[in-house]
Amino acid sequence: MSPADGGLPIVGQGPRGMPLPRRRSYALRVSVLDACNLRCTYCAPGSLSSPMEASRWLNAAEHQALAPHFAAAGVRKVRFTGGEPLLRPDLNDVVAAWRDALPTAELALTTNGTRLLEQAPSLRAAGIDRVTVHLDTLRRDRYGALMGRGSPEQVQEGIAVARRTFDEVKLNVVVQRGKNDDELVDFLGWSARTGVQVRFIELMRTGSANDVVDDVFMAGREVVQRLAAVPRPRREASDPAALFERDGVTFGVIASDTESFCSACDRLRLTADGRLRGCLYESGGVPLGEALRRGATRDDVAALVVGGINGKRSFHPSTTETRVPFSMADVGG
Repeated sequence: MSPADGGLPIVGQGPRGMPLPRRRSYALRVSVLDACNLRCTYCAPGSLSSPMEASRWLNAAEHQALAPHFAAAGVRKVRFTGGEPLLRPDLNDVVAAWRDALPTAELALTTNGTRLLEQAPSLRAAGIDRVTVHLDTLRRDRYGALMGRGSPEQVQEGIAVARRTFDEVKLNVVVQRGKNDDELVDFLGWSARTGVQVRFIELMRTGSANDVVDDVFMAGREVVQRLAAVPRPRREASDPAALFERDGVTFGVIASDTESFCSACDRLRLTADGRLRGCLYESGGVPLGEALRRGATRDDVAALVVGGINGKRSFHPSTTETRVPFSMADVGG
């Protein structure tokens, strides 16, 4: 479906099972832990493993050891994720380690916002520039059923502080048929009032919680059609969010499941225990944390990082038959 038909501008796909082209720069998603204080209906119930012990997380010194290698390899953006990253007690030390190694890079954070009110100032001091908050409903009576403890008002208070603290704040909404798809216009109204761009996200078929996904899945193109929105240029070719406008409000749609953008993908992932992956759907990965703890030399670690980046390939279900089931609760957002 083309943009003229109300669909998403398709960036393209990489060849089936083949490595993706080496890029000049990369964006790295750093999962600092795999624990969360919420129970979103499409995530935690599908978990295929127990959260790892904190002793397995890369510690701040190990992050400090790895960060310069990623800087040298062309990483220009780092996003800290979880689980819920604000649950990690030494998060500011981890952020500061990356800021020291990448002084001009964009450092961002994705959070459910439940602890943002208290932690925003210290995160800014540590080096965070931008924040994305995840909130699936604006309605108090729905929040518990969709996300767990807390309330949308609590999250919005955190967002208000974040807007005064960081360079940019965005809001992610996972769209679910019959659960929150009647709030699309409400979210755009909220965006108009607050100045925070909303991004509507497709559920991803990761192989876990299949019954939940099948029951509530809504394609990004249907979101666009319902809102009768007009396409706008994508900010960058590698940006996962296609942009649209309705009544003067610009919003994003991330349709990673139905409209993959593999050939333009610049994302790398570092798991909480230090495995480097070139694709969300990849299992295994390059065990950088294990190498550090074995006493690998700086040159050895540098070679592992470069090798992992050069070997980046797509494992998206649309581009390869290889598919290992996983849950977002296991690998981080």
